[in-house]
Amino acid sequence: MTGKDFITHNQQMRRLRDDKKISCSGSADKEILCRLGYFNLINGYKTPFVAGIDCYGNHIYYKGTDIKEIYALKCFDDELRSLLLKKITQVEEEVRTLMAYKFDEVNDNGKTTWYQIEAYDPKYGGAPIMKVISSAYHDVERSTQEYVRYYLEHHKFIPTWIMVKVITFSNFINLLSCSKDSVKKAICKVYGIFDASGKCDFDLLIGSLHWLRIVRNSCAHNERIYTMSHPKGRIKTAYMDELAPSYSTGRDKRIVDLLVYLKYYCPHDEYVPFISEVEKLLLKLQGTIRRGAFDKVRSELGIKDLLHLQELCQTQKRINYNMLSRM
Repeated sequence: MTGKDFITHNQQMRRLRDDKKISCSGSADKEILCRLGYFNLINGYKTPFVAGIDCYGNHIYYKGTDIKEIYALKCFDDELRSLLLKKITQVEEEVRTLMAYKFDEVNDNGKTTWYQIEAYDPKYGGAPIMKVISSAYHDVERSTQEYVRYYLEHHKFIPTWIMVKVITFSNFINLLSCSKDSVKKAICKVYGIFDASGKCDFDLLIGSLHWLRIVRNSCAHNERIYTMSHPKGRIKTAYMDELAPSYSTGRDKRIVDLLVYLKYYCPHDEYVPFISEVEKLLLKLQGTIRRGAFDKVRSELGIKDLLHLQELCQTQKRINYNMLSRM
């Protein structure tokens, strides 16, 4: 047997017991394998339970590891995925709406349309701007939404507030990035996205939205979430600086960075219960799996200590939607 051959659920259970020394027996454990699949569960969530490697390169698992612990980690990841996806899509919809309003306002109240190069900042160059416009227009043309077809058939054009709703998140961020500085400044001022000198931080605005996009896409495609990272991708923020110094010196972007970014985009009375839900999921997992495995999961998330989650909630932040008005 090569390890790639088809094997029955009973054979899978025997492999876990005999080869990997992972406890797996009885109808309840068999049902876990049947519902989730060996690859999705074991290959996807075994790593925190690996204690080392033997002389043949095979994983050695913590003594007494049970398939129910691996299943608990899978359940945690599923619940975290749902929680993050809900919050990210809320933020995404709001930012799209705010951008559409400000975009039209600064472009002669919409008389200069989104598909005209004059609606964007010329410093980005004509060719890159046209590429962004073309990508957005392609998204609009292939949309099957009834309201898009109606506007195309009856008005021969799509207004900005509809365009931003149907284009991909990636194309939206690119369009926002190429927009005039007054558009980006308005968004930054609404959410308080400033650098250390108090200036609007465009890098943080665009970088945070890209990380929200990447995590959202992984959530939507049912990928493993707790291990998500981006090498050397961390953007220093004021809220990150409020945490332990090790966060500011870290270089890799992880899920904890997403939690920090969301503090900018969420009203305080929505952010606090959201963080509490994340904390509840972690505490539940902590009480279900062994300490060594839990510490690895927490580390993958980029969280140094669970107490730091509440520290994110201590500084109250007000989102000032009035800053969207003409400046």
